Amino acid sequence: MNLVTSMILRRMRTPFILLISAYNIAILGLILIPGVDDQGNPLHMSIFHAFYFVSFTATTIGFGEIPYPLSEAQRLWAVFSIYFLVIAWLYAIGKILTLVQDPHFKAAVTSSRFRKNVRSLHEPFYLVCGLGETGYEVVTALTEEHYRAVVIENNPGNLNEIRLNEMREFVPNIIGDASDAKQLEHAGIKHPKCKGVIAVTSSDEINLKIALSSKLLHPDVKVVCRSELKEYEENMLSFGTDQIVNPFETFATIFQMVMHSPSLYLIYDWLTGAPHTKLSDPIYFRYGHWILCGYGRFGKQLYQLLIDEDIDVTVIDPSIDVRDEFEHHHVDHKENFIVGTGIDEKTLKKAGIETSAGIIAGSDNDSNNLSIIMTARAINPDVFAVARQNIYNNYDLYSATKANLIMRPREITARKIRAVFLNPLLVDFLKTAKSHDEEWANISISRMSAVIGNHNPHIWTVDITDSVSPAVTEALNLGRNIYLGHITQDPASRYLKLKCVPLLHVRGEEKIMMPEEDTDIHIGDKLLFCGTREVKNSMDWTLKVMSSLNYVMTFKNEPESYAWRILHRYLHKTERRKTQR
Repeated sequence: MNLVTSMILRRMRTPFILLISAYNIAILGLILIPGVDDQGNPLHMSIFHAFYFVSFTATTIGFGEIPYPLSEAQRLWAVFSIYFLVIAWLYAIGKILTLVQDPHFKAAVTSSRFRKNVRSLHEPFYLVCGLGETGYEVVTALTEEHYRAVVIENNPGNLNEIRLNEMREFVPNIIGDASDAKQLEHAGIKHPKCKGVIAVTSSDEINLKIALSSKLLHPDVKVVCRSELKEYEENMLSFGTDQIVNPFETFATIFQMVMHSPSLYLIYDWLTGAPHTKLSDPIYFRYGHWILCGYGRFGKQLYQLLIDEDIDVTVIDPSIDVRDEFEHHHVDHKENFIVGTGIDEKTLKKAGIETSAGIIAGSDNDSNNLSIIMTARAINPDVFAVARQNIYNNYDLYSATKANLIMRPREITARKIRAVFLNPLLVDFLKTAKSHDEEWANISISRMSAVIGNHNPHIWTVDITDSVSPAVTEALNLGRNIYLGHITQDPASRYLKLKCVPLLHVRGEEKIMMPEEDTDIHIGDKLLFCGTREVKNSMDWTLKVMSSLNYVMTFKNEPESYAWRILHRYLHKTERRKTQR
């Protein structure tokens, strides 16, 4: 018996007993009290007639006295029964209303409905734990690609069902503790269609518990966690967490790309879906003296990067303890630490803002970071500004500062998780791209820009398998030679090319970056493309429909329908006979 049924039976037991007793007493009285038939003879009501009469009098409808007019004694009993039943019904209805409004009952109904929705999922789905801004971005990305998602969120304020209802797919959701193993089971962690768990709550400790519970309950499921603390990352990795996303480390990698290869950074930002990124708008790092405001987790990551590049850095932080820690670990640079916040002109000038190449506002206080950037730009308008945004609602304020680089933890985390789950080949492409030089990055940008322009790219993966590319695999099994250029032809007009760029060709352990059109295709290959969603839909015709593949390969086209094939062959046979005559 489920919890909802159990609560109804337990809470409504007394009202049910009272109603049943009231009806039995009223019916029994009508049966025992004699009436008179139309001949004046004594008559006792049958059980059916008594039940029928009590039923309609209880509703005050009043269909009349049956089967004959009632005697005075029966009428007196009917009046008593009416008031008795009304009181019983009022009591029962009051109890029903109290039960319906009970928060525990509401929670039980919601939980029951949630479990039913999860059990009814027949497509692969991902379990998202935490629906803050990061979780919302991840769920949006999944549903945009028509993947199903199930959401657990502990904070009712974050679980905005209106936003969820705007998704392309229905998203089952529940308010609950995702670190509770029972809640994970209700959310489908053991469901055979559960393909991954995404733990993006605001607490590293909760994310750790989610990852541990997920691996214990479903060892084969892919688990991706958000973490900002090193000790939690190491613990997560110890029991097989597949991917850990640290926004500070990820941004440090981005910052390193800006330093060494602005074009590679542009490719990374554009392909991972950073908003407002244009291929024609690179960011150029400035070398020289830098100022770092805030020496926490974020500041330490960037400080080490700058020091490794032999860049002179002055650190500003208001904590004496942080200063002592800095001097302990960086004895040779202890004179480069200033105690302060950096929001005032005096401190910034003491740090050398007038001649500095760049400044990093990296504290955990948005008001201070915004003030630092504005004060620094007022003194040195050309300074390269890097800002850390902590609260998502301050998006427009940070954009208004015109900072060269803005670290938005939620956006960075969501973009990386989106790539890990939706396009794993994109992660491989970006990793391999780091080993290429700036010239290769510039050529790649030119190719992508020429085909797609500055439109936001759609990234997709093509597997040369029977399930994804049935027409191509059939043609390969027939012994045909298929090249990448065939797949990128427009199936509506083979003389035109689809507006897409092949980014990566994978065959076993071999990876070819930016493959050419004459690359031969084998069964089992994987291809990564960027273009538009419309182009992907057009390419699907070539991959899945043999007549479209024949067309782009200039093979003679033959109808796919059996009836049309017979008619087609008959017509061609007739034409050949006429030609022979």
